[in-house]
Amino acid sequence: MMKLPTLALATILAAIHLSAGARAQAAEAAPSPSLIPWPTDVQVGEGVFTLTAETVIVADAASQASAAQLAGFLAPATGFALKIATGSASHPHGIALVQDAGLTDLGTEGYTLTATADQITLAAPTQAGLFHAFQTLRQLLPPAIFADHVVSDVPWQLPCIRIKDKPRFGWRGLMLDTGHDFQPLPFVLRFIDLMALHKFNTLHWHITDLGTWPLEINGYPKLIEPFTRGTRQMGNPKRGVKPGHYSQDEVRQVVRYAAERHITIIPEIDMPGHSTPALTAYPEFDCPVPFKTWEWDHWEYCVGNEKTYGFLQDVLTQVMDLFPSTIIHIGGDECPTGHWHICPICQAKKKAENLQTDAQLQTYFTQRIATILAARGRRLIGWDEILQPGLADDAVIMAWRPTIHAEINGAKSGHDVVVALSSHLYFDYPESRTPLAKVYSFEPVPTDLTPQQAARILGAQAQMWTDNHPTTTEIEHLVYPRACALAEVVWSPAATRDFGRFTSALTIHRQRLAALGIE
Repeated sequence: MMKLPTLALATILAAIHLSAGARAQAAEAAPSPSLIPWPTDVQVGEGVFTLTAETVIVADAASQASAAQLAGFLAPATGFALKIATGSASHPHGIALVQDAGLTDLGTEGYTLTATADQITLAAPTQAGLFHAFQTLRQLLPPAIFADHVVSDVPWQLPCIRIKDKPRFGWRGLMLDTGHDFQPLPFVLRFIDLMALHKFNTLHWHITDLGTWPLEINGYPKLIEPFTRGTRQMGNPKRGVKPGHYSQDEVRQVVRYAAERHITIIPEIDMPGHSTPALTAYPEFDCPVPFKTWEWDHWEYCVGNEKTYGFLQDVLTQVMDLFPSTIIHIGGDECPTGHWHICPICQAKKKAENLQTDAQLQTYFTQRIATILAARGRRLIGWDEILQPGLADDAVIMAWRPTIHAEINGAKSGHDVVVALSSHLYFDYPESRTPLAKVYSFEPVPTDLTPQQAARILGAQAQMWTDNHPTTTEIEHLVYPRACALAEVVWSPAATRDFGRFTSALTIHRQRLAALGIE
């Protein structure tokens, strides 16, 4: 990592400094920029910077790949093939990229953006921070910058401005479900691009569920065969599931694509419940009992069967090879115990482990899985049903049931928590049930936590379940603009949130989304 000499950095900052008088005049005359999420600090000056084909991107040695990425962002709509220069000196009418480890007050994802009529400087302690600065820079330009084709007769201008920005939470997430209905690879990549624009940094990929097991697992070819699809779920006839699966090479592509956009993918392999496709393909991991009600056929693994743990260790080992994330999601939600209660194998395990209730079988199961993950240096995360006595201390709770208060109980019991409440953050619900204003009003940190407990709230994320929303167009329509509201909840300081300002900015932001093909 290259740090600019103090004199060189001072020269750049002096060249782009906005005077206090200019800022005062700007406060009276300049309109507020339509930025989503809203930055930590914004000062608008007079005048504009005009991007032209002659604009040069000047990047230090650490920022060369980012410079190419920025040029790629700006090229489709402008048609400009911007030149990239290496160095620390300012360039007339240039965009300077500076990685400066000394900007410690910005954390690991913050940045500064300063624009005068002659120069733009983006500075950050990390390349992730510079990437977030790119998203702000794009939003300062006309909405047509997001078009995928050259747009003529548009003045590519942005206001003279000074921004200092950093996120409020380290976990800013969206969940995409491919376990109820398969989503094609190009759509997954597009979903990531849209997340990046809004400064989300965590994609919770809900890979497997009742409708499909779309992930290739070596040694278990039946998992991705078509006959495992189209099962019944939740008491309703399952509509046809889109065919398809992801090869391991395709998953690696998705992981690389996300990493280039500074997004971590948290994979979820749902267990012990929600496992219909796996148990349809390999019934030997199911409890050997007659099914009483068809709604729950082939739902949960036989947790007393040692072969179950061998299978899941194979699966999770390959998952960990594909996904470098420290945290691995195992689901853990909505798992009945009726089959375990009448299963001789499960009851034998219950007796051998001196467990008192059938429910404790799930905690035993969760601990076994946590051990598999811990052997590879990974942490377990699960839906709030896993919050039971005996849970590993380093397990992360994903709180989704608003009446359970797992975000409070989890933090108070010493667990890190991601807040994902269905009351505000289930985007498969129609907007009549969860309107934009309700999402924007959401506060991830409960008021009755101590500062130490509040620090356990890692952030928040919204869920996009796909079992009732088969088309990608419908999914995007449901996610946006509500994801814009959540982006501000998890990025912007709580004190700066203003729904009036947000909806005013959204008027322009809708034009950006339209340029991206989202109505």
